[in-house]
Amino acid sequence: MDLFAQTQHHHQIGDFEQALAGYQALLADDQDNPQISYLLALLFFENGKLDEAAHWFTHVVTLAPEAAPAHYNLGVIFFEQGDYSRAAQAYEEAAKLCPEDGDIFFNLALTRKKLGQFDKAFSCYQKVLAITPDAEDVLYNLGVLCKDLHHHADAIWFFEKVVKNNPDHAQALNNLGYLYHMEREVDKAIVTFQKLIALDHNAIMASHMLAALTGQTTAMAPDTYIRTVFDSFSEHYDESMVDKLGYSTPDQLREMLTGEDIHRFSSTLDMGCGTGLSGESFQDLTEKLIGLDLSPKMLEVAGKKGFYDSLHETDICSFLRENKTTFDLFLAADVFIYTGDLRDIFTLVKERATAGGLFLFSTELADQGFCLKPMGRYGHAESYIKDMARETGFSVVKVVRTNIRKEKEEWIEGKLYLLRA
Repeated sequence: MDLFAQTQHHHQIGDFEQALAGYQALLADDQDNPQISYLLALLFFENGKLDEAAHWFTHVVTLAPEAAPAHYNLGVIFFEQGDYSRAAQAYEEAAKLCPEDGDIFFNLALTRKKLGQFDKAFSCYQKVLAITPDAEDVLYNLGVLCKDLHHHADAIWFFEKVVKNNPDHAQALNNLGYLYHMEREVDKAIVTFQKLIALDHNAIMASHMLAALTGQTTAMAPDTYIRTVFDSFSEHYDESMVDKLGYSTPDQLREMLTGEDIHRFSSTLDMGCGTGLSGESFQDLTEKLIGLDLSPKMLEVAGKKGFYDSLHETDICSFLRENKTTFDLFLAADVFIYTGDLRDIFTLVKERATAGGLFLFSTELADQGFCLKPMGRYGHAESYIKDMARETGFSVVKVVRTNIRKEKEEWIEGKLYLLRA
């Protein structure tokens, strides 16, 4: 058996060292052989040695610019390494050489989306559909792309096409449930959430939303639902909430402090700190700032801002039960919209509050008690908050009615509360 055949055999059986030695020996005699260079690149690629693989695939396309598989594999490598510009260039070269290869255009679409080139991504997906009509993955990804661009009607059309061909496509149903809900197509949303529960896909979220749409009131939203929602929003949360939805609750809560209430606090607990918007508003008023949140991705964003002395991935009640530290300021901006029954939180906050400690928070409106509203958030009546304050040992210092944020271009009204222990 000659050296080339022996080397290929070692490659095929996964003997990396022997195959590497063989290819190197072959290239020593013929360093510009594109076939051997390609096989060596493939060996490195298959063994996860991406830098070495990229070097040799690049060598291949230098020797043989028409080698489409080498361009394609460079695209895969650069995408894996997060170098999306070079990945796009490599896929483009492969697409020029193989214009009927839908897989190349599919990967190029993914890359264009990573680069924020949504129109180009859409065009690439359309090319794949021209090659393979009704391709499920392409229709689904087109739906996701339209959803991300807030083109809800188009997104619904693509997801519905997926579900028509595959009625149990859980991810498409999950997106449809969200979109039907956002577009207030209540009957369709209910049917879709019921289907998700039957498929046991994201059933906790579906059950929560089903309760909201059918007029049921639960005590609180499930932790996994909250974590999933905010993990998905973390990357663009500040931009979406502040710039697009007019959210300014942390600053408004700060304005609630007037006269004797404006002083430097020794220790502040930001309950549901999210990306740190409240931390930014209150950092100069406190010696120590602690943040809690259920979403690790939101905490990651908050941590990079540098406002907090420590951050904890936990729910409010667990932290207050397990941590005996006292605080003289408690913050909960846009947090109680995910908890209906506030008795445990109020009780625990009072136990951890210093004498005269302040409790600042916001709520959405309800006519009486608390209720789970159709959009999946809780509202609280002012009478409920005042009763809860009295029963747990707080005095109500101030209540202000305000606009919390926009939803479909309309303001959601709520109230801001300042309580004293």
